[in-house]
Amino acid sequence: MGGGSRYQHAIQSWAVTGKSADDAWYSYYLVEIDSILFTSVDGTFKLREYNYDCRLVGTDGLIAPSTELVAVTPDTTQGSTSYTTSMSESFSASGGFFGADPTATIGGSVTFGHSVSRSIPDIGINNRSITSDGQNASWTLQVAGEAPAQHAAMEFTAQMLFRVPTKPGPQPAYGVKFEFNSLVFDDDENGTDYHDRTAAIMMPRLETTKLVEWGDRGMYCVLKPEIIKMVNPAMP
Repeated sequence: MGGGSRYQHAIQSWAVTGKSADDAWYSYYLVEIDSILFTSVDGTFKLREYNYDCRLVGTDGLIAPSTELVAVTPDTTQGSTSYTTSMSESFSASGGFFGADPTATIGGSVTFGHSVSRSIPDIGINNRSITSDGQNASWTLQVAGEAPAQHAAMEFTAQMLFRVPTKPGPQPAYGVKFEFNSLVFDDDENGTDYHDRTAAIMMPRLETTKLVEWGDRGMYCVLKPEIIKMVNPAMP
């Protein structure tokens, strides 16, 4: 499709344990993903979209049934050329630690928040996450045919806040299971031969990346899922 595609994802996490207003103990995990994305497209190929799916999982790779996705950002955009991540979720805490530094005291509170602004000309963000009763933080970035991202790198930042009921004592280890793919398609409208030849050349060289057909002239490039270990909060 052109030169080499490059995807760089930097994932940071913070954690705190505290008692909520209903006198229940929870561990909160704030996760931020900062990505630089470049999909090499050439000739009649076009980049159509990027997909993110993130889940809080245990050491077995499975989601704890009691996990809740409390908040996510950014929201879905409509006709915007930029977005700002904005998360401000507070809970009453009897104590806790955020990362290595104490951030909660008796009778105090903790507010999660970190604001990042990004320019996204001709990019539509579809927030597919379901908060309150959901467990997956998910986004689709829809790329227009004339978007600068067709031939240049774009940046994307997302944040998610999970919480898990907890008890005094050692806390279980958690990680974020991160799944990512890009979708490209042949836009020449003159048959599928060019697409078929391109796919046949790419498949033997992809190693852990998979190609999944999209229609008769498109393909998802699905990268191998990664599990990134989270910071383990200390119990007050």
